[in-house]
Amino acid sequence: MSNFDVNRAIALQRILSNKVIKYSYMVDVRRVVGLDLAYAGDIAIAVAALLSYPDLTLKEYVVVKGRVEVPYIPGLLAFREAPLMLKAYDKLGSAADLILVDGHGLTHPRGFGIASHIGLVLDTPSIGVAKRMLYGSIVRGLDGSEYIAVGKDIYGIVYKSQGRDLYVSIGHKVSIEVLKNILPRLFKSHYLPEPTYIADAISKKYRRA
Repeated sequence: MSNFDVNRAIALQRILSNKVIKYSYMVDVRRVVGLDLAYAGDIAIAVAALLSYPDLTLKEYVVVKGRVEVPYIPGLLAFREAPLMLKAYDKLGSAADLILVDGHGLTHPRGFGIASHIGLVLDTPSIGVAKRMLYGSIVRGLDGSEYIAVGKDIYGIVYKSQGRDLYVSIGHKVSIEVLKNILPRLFKSHYLPEPTYIADAISKKYRRA
């Protein structure tokens, strides 16, 4: 096991959360990347899948494998998984205009989930897409939609997909209005958004192999 310093990691999250931008920098989106990671024992398989937008056609993907050194600690997932995800992303032939990450963004105890972590590192708009709630409370808006609130701030949406809930949150450089507008356009025929669905499917394929 590594000499991972939990207290230092928590302190770093608190500092970096103040650097997250909560309004939109998304202009002329043409390339969307999905990031996901699967495990085969202590080996992690990270996938970066690059899709064109708005047609959501897979253009390229990269797979990076590596041994995981950081233990699983709730709330500190980024320190365990982001390094390999970033390596996979760096090997893509084109940069993304928007990144979707399997995980949370601002809906995190310290406002700095893996989607915010990756978005800030890459200085790129990012969104977190999770299958389970991590932090915050669900509130119903005047439009009937369910939102994820952290204190008085709205940082995410509970998105209904094929009868199941997805917890989608701002990562970095995305406003809640833009998040709500673009989210339905990121789906095709699957439960997950197409970028993370493809990244997830590829990671599982390599894990089986």
